[in-house]
Amino acid sequence: MPISHEQAAEGFNGERGQVPIVSLTSKTKRDTPRLLLFCFVLFCFAPSPVDALDTSRQISQYGHTAWRIEDGVFAGAPNVMAQTTDGYLWIGTQAGLMRFDGVQFVSWRPPEGSELPSTRINSLLGARDGSLWIGTSTGLARWRNGNLTNYTDPAGSIMAILEDRTGAIWIARGTLTDKRGPLCKVTDAGLRCYGRDDGLALPFAVALASDALGNVWLAGGAMVSRWQTSSVDTYIPAGLNPAENFNGVFALASRSDGSVWVGLVHAGKGGGLQQLAHRTWRPFITPEFDGSSLEVTALLVDRDASLWVGTLNQGIYRIQGNKVDHFRGSDGLSGDAVSGLFQDHEGNIWVATSRGIDNFHDLRVASFSTRQGLSTDQVNSVLASRDGTVWIGNYSLDALRSGKVTSIQPRNGLPGREMTSLLEDRAGRLWVGIDQELSVYEQGKFTKIHTRDGSPLGTVRAMTEDVDGSIWVATRSSENRNRLLRIQGLGIREEIPSPQLPFPNALAADPHGGVWLGLATGGLARYRNGQMEFISLNQSPHDGPVHGLLVNSDASVLAATTTGLVGWQNGKVQSLTVRNGLPCDLIYALIFDRKATLWLYAACGLIAIPNAELQRWWKSPDATVKTILLDVFDGAQPMSTPFRPNASQSPDGRLWFANENVV
Repeated sequence: MPISHEQAAEGFNGERGQVPIVSLTSKTKRDTPRLLLFCFVLFCFAPSPVDALDTSRQISQYGHTAWRIEDGVFAGAPNVMAQTTDGYLWIGTQAGLMRFDGVQFVSWRPPEGSELPSTRINSLLGARDGSLWIGTSTGLARWRNGNLTNYTDPAGSIMAILEDRTGAIWIARGTLTDKRGPLCKVTDAGLRCYGRDDGLALPFAVALASDALGNVWLAGGAMVSRWQTSSVDTYIPAGLNPAENFNGVFALASRSDGSVWVGLVHAGKGGGLQQLAHRTWRPFITPEFDGSSLEVTALLVDRDASLWVGTLNQGIYRIQGNKVDHFRGSDGLSGDAVSGLFQDHEGNIWVATSRGIDNFHDLRVASFSTRQGLSTDQVNSVLASRDGTVWIGNYSLDALRSGKVTSIQPRNGLPGREMTSLLEDRAGRLWVGIDQELSVYEQGKFTKIHTRDGSPLGTVRAMTEDVDGSIWVATRSSENRNRLLRIQGLGIREEIPSPQLPFPNALAADPHGGVWLGLATGGLARYRNGQMEFISLNQSPHDGPVHGLLVNSDASVLAATTTGLVGWQNGKVQSLTVRNGLPCDLIYALIFDRKATLWLYAACGLIAIPNAELQRWWKSPDATVKTILLDVFDGAQPMSTPFRPNASQSPDGRLWFANENVV
């Protein structure tokens, strides 16, 4: 289970971890809070377990880096990848072998006086003993401790290399020019090959896999064979002609239950993605997806048991149970023709295509957009309710439950077009600002709040519920008339006269009664017992807008402003800015997590201030505090929104931030 953001913040040392070889996300970065953020895409910060990707995310929510042939990175199209125990990633291309150290790709050259059997690399394996096995178009080679050893007898195109659980190395041979068989095992004396005399009917082999029982599976043409110490079983897909040599099985991947996934480049009945279990072929078909329609070229079962599928011209798919996700060239993949899939030591997924190499890695802040089901790519507000639903206000009312988004729109009951502010009251009712009105959503129905004179309420900017259960609503009309309303039940009980009321950006209840206002013109106001009190924050000659408010149980106030974090306590104002250690001053939203860590949604990213550091600042306003910063490299894409709430926490501990980013 991923650690919570509270646990991570306690142990943070305030510095970025160094990026290890090949990994694009350090383990230090993984041990950080889980956050979800809405924006023009919806951001989600959720660390994954070590050596795995966060499986709750879609492929498009991972960090993605692509290196393309046209950028001059590779001399030839990449075919295959592997990683050695020293951390280097190796890429076999049609024009030689390359090595990646996490920063750059360099062509690898063997020591003087030695050479590979061929510069066309078809297969690679990083073995447990630290050696790199290299399969070329004319033979096998081994690179270890600075020495290159060639195995060219028998010759042949080495299409796959496998290390079984005992450490034995197996190879699959294609384009055979002898009768020594398609499956070979590396021995002290060289290569021991197995063919028809040993029961193997395959004319050649292009794929290998090993199962939990120690069996070696191999495939070529229209045949799949399971090799055991004393016997061979051969299986032919029902939809293929056994004489079909080239339009058959291209990929194998074993499953923990002893069955195997089989990928055929032939699409249609009996082709595509198949499962072979207990001698029976079964296509992978769900109500939304037919695996037999794919032309499969590569398969990978990752450490979370998800199946990754590379295709001939449709990019990649990931299958988890019956859930299927798709990512292709139009989404940013370097190419739609996939030749190889690989998972490195850090859990990142690598894809070799005809046009480059792609890396998918966890970001601590993930994003959602219309691709994940949002009705639009603009979010005005976000509210995580007590039942686990995350409500998203945009040009419909979206609800995220259990990873799925549903939308309430005008055609199915929404009484308006644009959502503004949201609030869940103590009774569990949802208050929704819609266009120039306010409604309560309960049991699938919207009930409108009416003004005394029947006029439009105005655009709802912010709402809060006070200690007495009254709902306070800040609105602004199209005539720029500001209103502060107190609602009990479904009726307006009090309205603050407009001449007294500046433009409020944010509202927060006072624990001793009444309500605090964060003003768009700068400063704070507190209204209670019929009196409005104004408080200057003295941040600059002109106070900047207040974007967010938090009122603590001791009645102290924290304000998110354009010039830093401002605190008010017992009549005293103090500021926390870049001079005190903040990475930047412009703050859009703020929220406490369950460990009382304060999170600031700022122009430079997400800033976390542990409670101990915050309390030290309260006592010593000039103190320098230690912070955590999650920036654009972690997936954060901060932006402001005019409506509230712009920060919320769901029951699972995730933090959500709203971001309006119109493109």
